[in-house]
Amino acid sequence: MKNIAILGSTGSIGKQTLDIVERFPDKFNVISLVAHRNIELLRDQIRKFQPEFVVFSDENNAEILSKEVDIKVYAGEENIVRAGTDDRVDMVINSLVGKSGLLPTIEAIKLGKEIGLANKETLVLAGNIVMQLAKKHAVTIIPIDSEHSALFQSLKSGARNEINRLILTMGRGPIADMDKQRLSKVTMQDVLNRPFWDMGMKINVDSATCVNKAFEVIEARWLFDVPAHKIDVVVHPQYLCHSLVEFNDGSIICELGTADMKRYTQYALFYPDRGVSPKGSFVDLFEKPIVFEKPSFDKFPCLGMGHYVIEKGGTMPAVFHGADTAVVKAFMDKKLKFTDIPVIIQNTMDAHEIIDDPDLDAILESEKWAAEYAKTLIESYD
Repeated sequence: MKNIAILGSTGSIGKQTLDIVERFPDKFNVISLVAHRNIELLRDQIRKFQPEFVVFSDENNAEILSKEVDIKVYAGEENIVRAGTDDRVDMVINSLVGKSGLLPTIEAIKLGKEIGLANKETLVLAGNIVMQLAKKHAVTIIPIDSEHSALFQSLKSGARNEINRLILTMGRGPIADMDKQRLSKVTMQDVLNRPFWDMGMKINVDSATCVNKAFEVIEARWLFDVPAHKIDVVVHPQYLCHSLVEFNDGSIICELGTADMKRYTQYALFYPDRGVSPKGSFVDLFEKPIVFEKPSFDKFPCLGMGHYVIEKGGTMPAVFHGADTAVVKAFMDKKLKFTDIPVIIQNTMDAHEIIDDPDLDAILESEKWAAEYAKTLIESYD
């Protein structure tokens, strides 16, 4: 029986995690749940899974819920950390969105908790700090993102010093086929018109701009201790291959499967073993051909920014994230054109004075600075 904390229980990964817990009640026990604002769903999750306690980031909802249930209900960021560091917790599933997932991960690692990581910001903002802590405390970080889980699994075929390249795959939606003139008129409706994956609003925008793939390059650099020049990106329209490892002898190992995040969540939960998936989870090898294409760095400038910020180092990844947070909100609020997004991000990074080897405070301050600076640039576009 593995005792788990689920940070982001009402989001996509959180709900999938609880679906798996429900299928394997003799394998997993829920100690704590963390939610943002969906009180109705959290109420149902409490009833079904009987956690020891829950945490709401929203204090008003926490107060309302505390009067309705017979377990402890906490509120605020400090209690999100409590959820992942409780003595009874063996594993933390971190699927929070944004930088709120960083501190709980760090504190859980310090206590030797196993980490199932679906929060990109943890490694984008502070990958060096997080991975050094994981090494110090002998903690395994099991990625839940499909691409990084695919690499994690494929890397079992060889040693780190045998890696020639890590190859991240990316899909191709309707936006990828638009010319530059049409791209300037992209709307949120276009962004949400995706063939696969159930994701939140911000991640949908980040995927359309290719910022999400740039984040994944940064994550891969830290997760697998591989320099940026050994990380490539290819377009794979069929969504069957979810990333590849090329070794020094020319062998390429890849992970194939259905485009279903639940499979990767289940892999993380059962690690180092594998759980049994239902029959509908298996891929039909005869359904589609497997094709790889070159990505368009010219049409989507954000795609190359992951390599750029790794090369710059220091606080630059935090600045990249902060600027992106601001421009995505502005785009969703119809204050920016789709094609303005990479321009403002790059201009923000160009204005930043990099702090080498930053501590956590410097990282968070730089991220905050970038968001504010990007907002001043956005105002000139109104």
